[in-house]
Amino acid sequence: MRKKKWKKVLIWVASVIVVLGVGGLFAANYAVDKLISTLAADLENDLMNEVVTAVEENSNDPVDGSDKTTTYTADEIANPSDDQPVGSVDELVESEQGRVDSAQTDSSTQTEDVQSKDSYQAEVPVDKAKVIQEKITVGEKAQLTSVFLEELSMSDIKDLQALASGGLSIDEKKEARSLILNRLSPEQYDELIQIAKKYGMSQGKSYGEVIEEK
Repeated sequence: MRKKKWKKVLIWVASVIVVLGVGGLFAANYAVDKLISTLAADLENDLMNEVVTAVEENSNDPVDGSDKTTTYTADEIANPSDDQPVGSVDELVESEQGRVDSAQTDSSTQTEDVQSKDSYQAEVPVDKAKVIQEKITVGEKAQLTSVFLEELSMSDIKDLQALASGGLSIDEKKEARSLILNRLSPEQYDELIQIAKKYGMSQGKSYGEVIEEK
């Protein structure tokens, strides 16, 4: 009985960390991974359903047997013979060039996506929490866990857990931050907010700066 109760406490603490926008920061890696996986489950299911629907629709499309593609070798493209349709060769060259351009564009887009993962976002999407889950260090998890277990009550953790479900809107982040400001000391808050800033989940404003804005 006591063991089950402790597991619930671990999950609640992990929920607090996700709400704060520092994603999955908990010494018990299993508890963190389990929580973030739960938050992302709905989004992943929706994406899978969209893919399955698209595949089914494509499989029902009629196939035109007259649409055939002629394949040419590199030598044939460079030195077309008289009996080869010039237009077909030109179209193939343009098609191959289009593939190269498309590949370069996709590569550039992927690079930008990776770089943007650590940039600050006002809202906390589920996919970003998953990326941070993979990057956060064990030491940082332990640091946040120690502070939360010491300063937050079970009621606080339950409130933050409720906010954590389904990602975080801007208003929910403000509500969670207000609760944390009332519980942590300025030193504790400033230490934890630097971790959040490192992973693009906060602008890194200090305890004093936030109080002045309020």
